[in-house]
Amino acid sequence: MAASSLHDLLDFEVHFEGAAATFLNTATSIDVFTTVNATDLVAPRLEVQFVADQSDPVTSLRGGGASPNTKDFVDLNATFNVRVVTDNAAGGASDHATYRSKVRAELLYSGANWGSSNLPYYDLKWLQPGGCSYLTDADFNISELSWNVRFAIRDDAWPS
Repeated sequence: MAASSLHDLLDFEVHFEGAAATFLNTATSIDVFTTVNATDLVAPRLEVQFVADQSDPVTSLRGGGASPNTKDFVDLNATFNVRVVTDNAAGGASDHATYRSKVRAELLYSGANWGSSNLPYYDLKWLQPGGCSYLTDADFNISELSWNVRFAIRDDAWPS
């Protein structure tokens, strides 16, 4: 499926965060916020963040766009972060670990959540758990989980 524009194709954050917000909301039944949303702090909540990183150093001839001979970086790396936020004052402490484990279950590399139906421009090549940190801030419990991501732009996604 070809992207509507080159800008749309290269807006990795919006596409990955939007897809994750949909399936993580379904799995946890709590609100999921992407980095482009500015909202009042509500808890419980998930905050998702996709951080593009360095591409692999190999270029590929792209099948669309300006010319079939145009070389572009198509294999890319990123970090995907999910923050689980619960409020102890509202009784959220007991659910915090449950939300965290549900997030991990939805982001298993073997899972089917990242596919052509919700990421039509990209192929997920690798999704590796990268770590988890935990902190408390006033009444809030916050876990930040990270994954290393490797993905590729699909040949048919380049706009013509």
